[in-house]
Amino acid sequence: MEKILITGASSGIGEELTRNLANKSKKLFLLARSLDKLNLLKKELEEKFSSLECVCIKYDLTDINNLENIVENCDVDLVINCAGFGKITDFSKLSNKEDLDTINVNFISPLILTKKFAERFLQKGQGIVLNVCSTAALYQHPYMAIYSSAKSALLHYSLALDEELSYKNKNVRVLSVCPGPTASNFFEKDIQEKFGSSQKFMMSSEDVAKKIIKVLEIKKIFYYRS
Repeated sequence: MEKILITGASSGIGEELTRNLANKSKKLFLLARSLDKLNLLKKELEEKFSSLECVCIKYDLTDINNLENIVENCDVDLVINCAGFGKITDFSKLSNKEDLDTINVNFISPLILTKKFAERFLQKGQGIVLNVCSTAALYQHPYMAIYSSAKSALLHYSLALDEELSYKNKNVRVLSVCPGPTASNFFEKDIQEKFGSSQKFMMSSEDVAKKIIKVLEIKKIFYYRS
């Protein structure tokens, strides 16, 4: 895991994964919409770990048309698709654009990255893609229909592709993790408005990141936490 691409690296689980993997890596490609946040994280980690190089990539994953450029410019051994986007609301209050943006960020963009990097890893002979899904992928969720549908699609694509790849090269993997509700800015406003404070029922981003690293170490195909 010397060279790693992490999407959604500027906050939440992605940021904590970046911190936890910094001392295990030589080069981190950090992708998010906020370049300012990425640059602050880069500065912090490169000062802490002198042998580490961080490359910051400003990219909005609602745009599915230029992802192949990301693949071409990131020579990595591990890809972690951690970016996520969603709203908790009545389905009729979401515009068509919001629906499509949710699908693109949570399914289409990680699908493209997974597919293209898997092809590259087969050529190299090894490599791992880890897709951070959600327990929302496992059940129907009223007021989260688009988000849970997109995560379900990503989960089942990942599971099927991992099995397909096992027939070609067992050193190329697509792993899936499904953490439960996590205390972060992701749904914070929507949760507060609908359900009040629920932080005590959530895992911390730090705990989720540590669990994900365990999954990577043992190459477990699926991790579930309610």
